Amino acid sequence: MTNTARFRRQLAGIGLPLILALSAAQTTYAAPAGGGTPHAGPGEKTVTLVNQDTHGSPTIRFDVKGNAIDAHDGQIQRFGDTYYLYGTSYGCGYEWNTPGAPFCGFVSYSSPDLVHWTPRGPLFDASSKTWQKRCDGGTYGCYRPHLVFNKKTRKYVLWINSYDTGVGYHVFTSDHPTRGFEEVAVPDLAAPEGAPGGVNYGDHQVFVDHDGAAYLAFTDWIRGGDIIIERLDDTYTTGTGHWTRTNLRSTEAPMIFERGGTYYLTYSDPNRGYMTTGTGYVTAPTPLGPWSGTSASRDAWSVADGMMNIEGGGVGLSREGEDWRDYSFEAKVTPKRAEGGDYAQVGLAVRGSAVGSYQWLIGNYPHEGAVGGNLTKLVPGKPATIVKLPMPITTGQSYDVKITVEGSRIETRIDGRLVDTTVDTTSDHGRVGFRESQGDGERASIDDVSVTAADGTVLLSDDFSDGLTKWDRPASTITGTNITTTSCGGQPADVLPLKTSSGTVYLYQSDVWMNAKANEALAKHYWQPLEFNGDGSIRPIECGRSYGVTVPVRPGKPQKRTRQVETGDAGYRTHWDVAGGLARAQEITMPEAGRLRAVRFTTFQSGHPNAPLVLDLRRTGADGMGATVASVEIPADKVSWAARWAELTLDRPLRVRAGDRFALVVRSATTQGAFGIAYSDTTPYGGGRALISHDGGEKWTEEPGRVLHVEADVS
Repeated sequence: MTNTARFRRQLAGIGLPLILALSAAQTTYAAPAGGGTPHAGPGEKTVTLVNQDTHGSPTIRFDVKGNAIDAHDGQIQRFGDTYYLYGTSYGCGYEWNTPGAPFCGFVSYSSPDLVHWTPRGPLFDASSKTWQKRCDGGTYGCYRPHLVFNKKTRKYVLWINSYDTGVGYHVFTSDHPTRGFEEVAVPDLAAPEGAPGGVNYGDHQVFVDHDGAAYLAFTDWIRGGDIIIERLDDTYTTGTGHWTRTNLRSTEAPMIFERGGTYYLTYSDPNRGYMTTGTGYVTAPTPLGPWSGTSASRDAWSVADGMMNIEGGGVGLSREGEDWRDYSFEAKVTPKRAEGGDYAQVGLAVRGSAVGSYQWLIGNYPHEGAVGGNLTKLVPGKPATIVKLPMPITTGQSYDVKITVEGSRIETRIDGRLVDTTVDTTSDHGRVGFRESQGDGERASIDDVSVTAADGTVLLSDDFSDGLTKWDRPASTITGTNITTTSCGGQPADVLPLKTSSGTVYLYQSDVWMNAKANEALAKHYWQPLEFNGDGSIRPIECGRSYGVTVPVRPGKPQKRTRQVETGDAGYRTHWDVAGGLARAQEITMPEAGRLRAVRFTTFQSGHPNAPLVLDLRRTGADGMGATVASVEIPADKVSWAARWAELTLDRPLRVRAGDRFALVVRSATTQGAFGIAYSDTTPYGGGRALISHDGGEKWTEEPGRVLHVEADVS
């Protein structure tokens, strides 16, 4: 792990997943799962949900038009007799933390049966300057569209996560589940808001209980990845002030569902953006808790030998001081070796208020460019900055630290030496405290604490002889149960309960990310029904290739794509290398006489190609590639980042005979980035070979057993 990666990990408070053994109680099933059931009731059908090919690699889910589904970090809901898949689109070229990358908005798909998906377009127009400013690649982005229906107001309510507000969310309503969403007022939640533009609150879910009450479960980054649940008002658009904490750490992406009177909260464990991570869960008798897991941690703060000892826990603050403004905060601190790394670090907090706190981390953490000692400054709502100290920080050695706040000026002294002056106006009042990362197991000892006002008045003095009576120390944390350490290749997204004649199916969903590659439009989906033990615990997730599941379906025949020539939709993966001299081709055979009107090839762009994509339709035969019948040049900016059809339409339909063979060639002269393919090594196609060329199309080599995703219209 690079130093930069370690730094980011330390700031996020990420810990390693804890894998706990599930109960050995006799296994029972909440609903038919795994291989499905032969008995489907009226209005039900056993469908096959395919996640992977026979080699275990994630595969594309195509919509009814033949394009890959481009909806991520969202959820599936069922309204009436129709399933809806909601997600963030990435196909226009959104890249996380990439200035200039556009925001693509939120989209939906509908399905009668969880298999055949029809694209329904954007939930609202996100191309405006307002939404691009809020969500484009120069920001932290906007994610996690979660949507519910309010029976009282007859409105569909959409919540999305953003970072341009202190509360971290925008809310919309509509009369329709797939369009016409209009923003309402920014929600008001009981948890203290952070500064706008900061990483305050993250991934969320809206849960509607049996009695119609709705709850927002959301990630609290101010408290190191805890999860908060707040009851919403009758409109589902804002909070009520009734809320609770789970006291988890280093988690995100919460999802609540109820089974047999027990409420389950699943979550990403630990939190990792666009990376493979685990799924854990805790339980409670009500949505507002109390939430419990398999164990609870000891108190992070304790007193021994006349000093306060800290082991992780995050931020704790003084009980008094909400209205303190100008003061000096002094303490003798001893940073000790962290359990999660070969370094020592101690954090002091000043002006802790509703917008957060200034957290000054003093230690020998191995940041890039730092040697011996450094000060990492965390200002609410702003990126971290690192100051190299003029002296080393030695593990186990004590230091007298004094932080003076006066107006917008913050001065830091170590052993009487001025080491930093910061000017900032984010907060002008608040409490003092200490911070040690829970995920990294940071440790320190503290003694002789005092806070003195500018006029000399002593506001706080503590030698810990009376214990910790003057402090709101971090709450003890709970540990949940991990049901998978990989979330089947990504991060958990949602759990959808579906009532059937045989019981309730609890459909687990996760996003199979590309492990933080630039093009996350290529991310896949993983879906599996959960299974439960007799004691109610969730069985480990298997991450299987496919599952036969009996689910409610809408009456009628699903919409399907019909073409005269097609290479099928099963088992396709993505790869990108069409650039320079490397070209690819797929042969196809005409099944009968007719007129060839158009051919299509699934492709995408990655890495910002600087030349167009070219499709050539060429005749083939025993002598290899023949004459070019038609050709089209597609500008790179017209090619999606998601896997979609690129079409070559013939100016005049070409008369063909049964058995005529053609090759659709894909090439580009780009010297930057590449264009991609959708391919399968597990789905046979008898109508022709997949070919590759490394010299711009002069010589071609067969790729045995491979097929590229192609179709043609023949009338």
